[in-house]
Amino acid sequence: MTRRALMRSSSAGALGLAAAGLSGGLAACGSGPRQVDPASEILPPDTSTPVAASTTPARAHRTLANTDVARQFFGEKLVPMTRSSFGLDLAEVLPSDDKRFPSLLRVSIPIDVTNPEEKRIYQDGATYGGVQMFVDHTLRSPYELYMRYYVRFPQNFDFGKGGRLPGFFGTIVKNRVRTETLRSGFATRFAWRDGDSGLVYANTARSDHPTNTVGKATWRWPRGRWVCVEQGVKLNFEGYSDGLMLIWIDGKLVYKDQKFNPRISNDLRVGGFLVTATFGDGGTTFKPVSPQTIDLAGFAYDVKRLNPLPKPEDG
Repeated sequence: MTRRALMRSSSAGALGLAAAGLSGGLAACGSGPRQVDPASEILPPDTSTPVAASTTPARAHRTLANTDVARQFFGEKLVPMTRSSFGLDLAEVLPSDDKRFPSLLRVSIPIDVTNPEEKRIYQDGATYGGVQMFVDHTLRSPYELYMRYYVRFPQNFDFGKGGRLPGFFGTIVKNRVRTETLRSGFATRFAWRDGDSGLVYANTARSDHPTNTVGKATWRWPRGRWVCVEQGVKLNFEGYSDGLMLIWIDGKLVYKDQKFNPRISNDLRVGGFLVTATFGDGGTTFKPVSPQTIDLAGFAYDVKRLNPLPKPEDG
């Protein structure tokens, strides 16, 4: 008999005894009468519906490896892609502790993960741990674009010798179709070097300057709080040094380059965000010496500067 059947039987028996005037209950062997409450009885397992052992963790990890989670995190105006990506399972989406954005991306950087060599682009060296994901915008092939996002290094973060953070990437667009290879484009990723010294790695397909370190030591990355990161890029005309790069940290303009010239073709356009958070690009001595995490949030772009989000106390 199943648990449910036994419950029904016990209930019916109790009601029948009550109807017969036996309000004192059933007499147990060697004891006086007691009241029977079927709902409190210890019943044998219901063999008709065996219960399997749960294998679900207390909190399922929501990472960028799940395409639905990635789309939800970046929103309608950004399109996460899987090309040349790695470490997506190391980037977990969590509820935000800041009212300015609903969720944050926590990137884990273990000490024993070397990223795939075939995923290196833009003359990158070896990188360690973390994540790399191309996130396209939904605009029509812009040559000028502005970004904003937030980054937070934990209070005990060990910067080591260097690493990279998100920035823009560019790609060749012909007849509104992007090229399959990204090596003909450019990247302008934020970074740190020699401890907390800030800079941008401006990688291009140009043979005369494939890698530029931009704005080194014009700011320092703080620990233990959210930092507003902004970048504006206007591409040059082919053969001219008339492009523009602007960098704001916490709303302050810290770098301006009016001769930015990554373009090898007038078909080059700003493609979107290259979401990167890794150690490395300077040999094995750039490996993290202990496990680290980096938080990212609030990715947004526009054809004009966005400015920092109002702080919660500002209303």
